[in-house]
Amino acid sequence: MNKLFPPRFYAALLRRNMATVPSGPKVNPEGGPMSPKYRPSDFQKFILVWTKKYKSKQEIPEFVSPDLIERSRSEARIKISNILILLTILGSMTAVWLGKSAAKRGESVHQMNLDWHKKYDEEYAKKQAAASK
Repeated sequence: MNKLFPPRFYAALLRRNMATVPSGPKVNPEGGPMSPKYRPSDFQKFILVWTKKYKSKQEIPEFVSPDLIERSRSEARIKISNILILLTILGSMTAVWLGKSAAKRGESVHQMNLDWHKKYDEEYAKKQAAASK
């Protein structure tokens, strides 16, 4: 088996299929260092301030790096998810509490359905009596 696929083959295969992070400073194709070339929108500026990358919108430079925008968006997504998780837990606890208090009062969906049918039958009987007169 080693004669068909020598260890160098596996090493080359691993290198080709694994993502590697380039080391050193980022370089433009022209040869100079990469400068921030992305102009953020007002919403992105809001996200940059909300994720505390900058203290205010006035401190944000005209151009920022795309990596900074992407990191800020990811942090904002995580914050929003955590807030929604918390709201879901609070909503669930409230629904349980309201259901238990309704059960103590004797309210149930089954009883509400029976009451509605009883009222409907009474109204139907009144209409039939009025029509037969």
